Amino acid sequence: MCKNKTDNLFSNEMALYLRKSRKINYMKKMVILFIGVLISGSTIAQAEKSATERAKNQTEKISQEANLTNEQKSKVYEINLGINQKNDALKTSTFSEEEQKKIQIQNNEVRKQMISELLTPEQKDLMKKKMLKKKEIRKKKMRGKAKRQIQEKNSLNH
Repeated sequence: MCKNKTDNLFSNEMALYLRKSRKINYMKKMVILFIGVLISGSTIAQAEKSATERAKNQTEKISQEANLTNEQKSKVYEINLGINQKNDALKTSTFSEEEQKKIQIQNNEVRKQMISELLTPEQKDLMKKKMLKKKEIRKKKMRGKAKRQIQEKNSLNH
């Protein structure tokens, strides 16, 4: 009789322990799921910056490269913002992807032209020099990449 009570008490405690353990595991899974949702949501939000955020970043970059005045900065910001908003509106348009890309390229060319009209001759020269440096760096990277690909191809053939 005593042994049966002990066994019964032990099985009740074990069942209680298992229930608590399951609840804890369930809670852990829910917390992990919640954290995952938060992280993925913030990642998506960062990937899709607003037109204003992109315009600020673009304007700041140009400002640093060309030493813009405050008046030029505000005009460049307005140009960037307008073009970014147009390009964002394209994403929800009925144009095909190919047409959207063409329009975006045209918009970006218009952006360059409008900004160029705001710059002094000295600022234009400065921007040209920096653009040439960037192109040269890209060419060097491409040459290096091409050499590595050729080397890899040759090593696979031998």
